[in-house]
Parts: sequence; structure tokens; C-alpha cells
Amino acid sequence: MPDNTPAQGLNELKQAVESQPDSPMAHYRLGTLQRKQGDLAAAECSLRRALDLDPTMYRAWIDLGGVLFSRWDFAASLEANKKAVECQPGGVQGHYNQGLCHLYLSEAEQMVECFRRVVELDDQNAGGHYHLAVGLNALNEIDAAIISFERAKSLGFSPEPSFVKEIEKALGRRTGGGDDLAIEIDPKPSNDSSL
Repeated sequence: MPDNTPAQGLNELKQAVESQPDSPMAHYRLGTLQRKQGDLAAAECSLRRALDLDPTMYRAWIDLGGVLFSRWDFAASLEANKKAVECQPGGVQGHYNQGLCHLYLSEAEQMVECFRRVVELDDQNAGGHYHLAVGLNALNEIDAAIISFERAKSLGFSPEPSFVKEIEKALGRRTGGGDDLAIEIDPKPSNDSSL
């Protein structure tokens, strides 16, 4: 009976890379396993090698962006996801991930642009509608934020309680003629499954 331990899988992928050093897929597969195992430095090297061999690998750009995001290098993650979008302009995940990078770089206008593209490509993307609402709210586009927020909820997205409070405050300020709303954008990444 074969041993299917993570170490054996890693060794098999390393052997595949050694036997096929010019195979972008071999480097890509190794990089994805290294990422799963939490070895982000090794994963970055393997994914970059795959992309050196084949710069059109959409998934490799996405995964490299995820590795860089996990290392809190949001600017580099953004660049990797831009490359992914160049490879596959209709790929929702590349736009989504760019939007998340803009979120953590506190670039609300660019974030909104990315998430508008996400929901244009996939109107059923609950996370896209939610993050669009967050960006619109940050830009004080309250009516549009509420529409996106309600759409996200209707698609089953469970909103952050802090965002619900910000929307409620914004509604109170708008109807009461109070101050403008600008929510804080959290500088720490969450465990967003898109990256």
C-alpha cells in the first residue's frame, strides 16, 4: 500500500521537477503544495520558476499573488494579479484579488473599480457585491453601497457586524444631515478564500 503522506507527495513533486526541469506544470504543482504546507518562500520560488517558463499561466499568477498576499506584500500581490488578468481578462478571481489588494492598500477608488468588474462578470458573486459595498461606503456613495450590500446579503453573504454598523451610521447621518462617512479599511488581511 503506497504511503500518501504530505512528505511523500512533496518528495514526488520535487522528483518531478528534477526529472522535468523545463516543465512549468511541474514547478506549479510543487509551488501549490508548498503553499498548502505553509512554506511560502519555497512556494514563491517554485511559482516564479513556473512563470519564467510559461508567463501565460493564469493559475500560477493567481497563486503567486496569494503567496505574496499571505506575506503581506500587497503591492507585489497586486502586480501578480494584474498579470493574471492580462492572461485571462474575463477571469473573476484576478479582478477579485486585485480588489482585495487595493482594500489593504487603502485605495478605495481602485477597489471599487475591481469589484464592479467582478460583479459585471459574475452577478452571483456575493463576496464581490459585499466588497463593492465596502468600497462604495468608503467613498461615501451610500445609496450604491446599500444596493450592493443588500445584493450580497440576498446571495447569502454574511456581513461583518462592523460594516452593518457603519451602514446604519451612514443612514442616520444622511437622513439627519450629519457628517460624511468614511469607514476604516482594516490594514490586516483576513482569511479570505479568494487568494
